[in-house]
Amino acid sequence: MISKPTIVTIMILSIVIGLYGVDLDGTLTPSELTQDHIGKTVTVYGNLVPDTLTLTESGAIITFSISDYAADVGVTYAQHQPVNLQDNMPVTVTGVMLPDRTIDAHRVLSQCPSKYETETLK
Repeated sequence: MISKPTIVTIMILSIVIGLYGVDLDGTLTPSELTQDHIGKTVTVYGNLVPDTLTLTESGAIITFSISDYAADVGVTYAQHQPVNLQDNMPVTVTGVMLPDRTIDAHRVLSQCPSKYETETLK
């Protein structure tokens, strides 16, 4: 018969080995995206690449790229544009990665730009 401490040790080792290499918060950077992510829902964090934010003529779809300075990924978003999207701003997108290495996003979260501006002292 196996002792309780041995069973607990085996369980702990199984959990540690099973979680090895797993991104626990689930957020990736553009350079961490691989072919294995195609067709899957991903959450990706990066900075909005300057001069990539565009709006379709109808205003229904926005596109932009985000970067982690090692790689970029294109994003298409067919919802209302977040009002505070700006160049170089940290952005988190969630959506399906397509075969052309773009993300069809259903959620775009941007951080408040005032948080990143320096305050002018008088």
